[in-house]
Amino acid sequence: MEILNKRKINEQTNRLRQKTFPFRLRQSLMVALSSSLVAFGIGCADSGGGDWASGIPDSLSQEEDSTMSPENPNAAPVIPGFNFSFNPGTKDLAYGPGVTWNGCDPNAMVTGGYDSDTKCGNGTVYPGYAEHLDKNFFRCVEVASADANYRQPERVFIRHWGTYVNRNARNSSSLSMHAYARAIDIVKFILYDRTGGTTQVSTHVRDFAGSTAKFYNSFRQCWKDTLPSSCKPGQREYLGSIGIPGSALGGNSLHDDHIHLSYPLCAG
Repeated sequence: MEILNKRKINEQTNRLRQKTFPFRLRQSLMVALSSSLVAFGIGCADSGGGDWASGIPDSLSQEEDSTMSPENPNAAPVIPGFNFSFNPGTKDLAYGPGVTWNGCDPNAMVTGGYDSDTKCGNGTVYPGYAEHLDKNFFRCVEVASADANYRQPERVFIRHWGTYVNRNARNSSSLSMHAYARAIDIVKFILYDRTGGTTQVSTHVRDFAGSTAKFYNSFRQCWKDTLPSSCKPGQREYLGSIGIPGSALGGNSLHDDHIHLSYPLCAG
């Protein structure tokens, strides 16, 4: 079943990617040029806001980066992302390593910021989640856009409510996937197409209808299908996301205003 699901996704996205290949080639060349400039000491200044440069953590009691050590330049770097941009090196979090998602990289296909449609910022995610996001997130956006009959996106901005923060899940004594840096709370997808147009896809229950609902359900199903067969019913967050109760994969009222997109422990 897992092989069939992934084959279906691949067939859909292979057709879609033929349209976006020229743009991605340009992006790859830009990334290579940027990397060369950095090697010669040319680059832009850091935003200075740490991993919440565009906002605040989803728990005000959690001090910004209070449990993190400085990024370790000697640590094995994450393979440079094609769709996402991740800074080299890792940092020590409360329950394992983390890498910095650079949500402001203009060469990345996927950017984002805390509770803003336009102001970008950084986030922190588990290395395995970083690799999975880079490989599968934009692909699922492509699939969902096609199912919703939207224009083919060339990039996407994520309005989110946080990545890593060391806390328990709401109304629970168990640690949240955010404490493991394995979750992003997505408030809105802002899709940019090659004509310069934008499509905003809300994840709020009040907007769950028509093409928005098609995108919402398709994206969550696609993400679920990317998870390994080790994620089975009964295991925590085996679906890879939590959404609204009325959606195809279900959810709860705590997620009436965002999609909790995770890389569960069962995924490795």
